[in-house]
Amino acid sequence: MEKDPKRVITADQVFQFSSSASLEKLTGHKAHNLAELFGLIQSCPDSSIFYHTFSAFRILREVQVPYTNGFAMWISESVNDEALAEKLASIDLTEHNTIASLRGRILETIEAHKKENPETFHRTATKPFYLLDVIRIVYLTDKFAYDLRSFRDLLHTISVDSVYFHFIESRLYTQLESDDFSRWIEESLNLGELSQQIRAIDINVYTLEELREKIVKTIDEFLENTEG
Repeated sequence: MEKDPKRVITADQVFQFSSSASLEKLTGHKAHNLAELFGLIQSCPDSSIFYHTFSAFRILREVQVPYTNGFAMWISESVNDEALAEKLASIDLTEHNTIASLRGRILETIEAHKKENPETFHRTATKPFYLLDVIRIVYLTDKFAYDLRSFRDLLHTISVDSVYFHFIESRLYTQLESDDFSRWIEESLNLGELSQQIRAIDINVYTLEELREKIVKTIDEFLENTEG
């Protein structure tokens, strides 16, 4: 039986919100076609893969473009290979908790496409792809949740960067297949049903602000049903 969602948890179970920031930098490397891009993805540091996927997702979801990573965006706009762009855009970041796994999936997708469309692999792009790198800074905030209701109320006060970190990026730090929010709700509050509902939210259909509201709404509906 699930525990009372209003209960106060012990100190070691308190949820402290974190957030993150980025410092972007040029690497001096660029690609003029898919073959060169493939080589860059093979050899670049993990932080560059992170920048063009996780960091790009953070930006691209806010402007609501149809692409979720920088590779797909460039391939669509500069190589004019819409089929490959869509394949790369369909890669779900929540399915990868290591950069190595994500890098492998991207390379496999491009290589499989090359076998079907070899003529596009050396087509010169209208604009080069510039490989960027990023320095990530993750820091603790002064916001703590002691129970489900305080957690719900704090969701309206944290930044969207904090929402992004806990719901999307943190998988790379924990190397687990779930977000921080649903895991805390399940492990510390013992609310498995609510945890599953939050874990099932599709990050690809919401902006970060909409994602925040979706989580709050899910919690509100759970509290209403439980307390009612």
